Amino acid sequence: MFIIGGNDGRVQNTVEVLRLPEGIWRSLKPMKKRRDELAACVGPDQKIYAVGGYAGGDNACLDSAERYDPVKGTWEMIAPLKQGRRALSVVALPDGIYAIGGFSGQQYMSSVERYSIENDRWTTIAPLMAPKCTLSCLVSTPDYRYIYAIGGFNGTPLNEVERYDVTKERWEVIH
Repeated sequence: MFIIGGNDGRVQNTVEVLRLPEGIWRSLKPMKKRRDELAACVGPDQKIYAVGGYAGGDNACLDSAERYDPVKGTWEMIAPLKQGRRALSVVALPDGIYAIGGFSGQQYMSSVERYSIENDRWTTIAPLMAPKCTLSCLVSTPDYRYIYAIGGFNGTPLNEVERYDVTKERWEVIH
């Protein structure tokens, strides 16, 4: 289990890992950027991706992203997102990292971007059906065909579920 960034009155770049089964917390090398309201996931390359977030100040939404290589013990910056976003969700599929929804500092977002590890590039894909932040996302296994976007907020709490079909490249509301 990892704790990455956050805020204790100041935006943090700290990273901690819980070593199981010993139950011992250990500090890792800090991220290059301070991030609150970021999203993180383990990629198909077994590296940890920290994407977007809030840098503090006047709704400073980050378009930056970075990854941690557990073998080397280092963080490196990757290509920036096309749009800065915080309170987003990210998931990893075999074809890359998906940054989903969020808040731009001025509006709730429906846009979705996919990061290609091979090309170090974000591309915009089909947007969510409705803009939202603070949503939870997960991937269907073992087929990796669907991304589920659950709940969220867009001025009011949301109780809907959207599903992205990777093969059809489109979102639909399923609940």
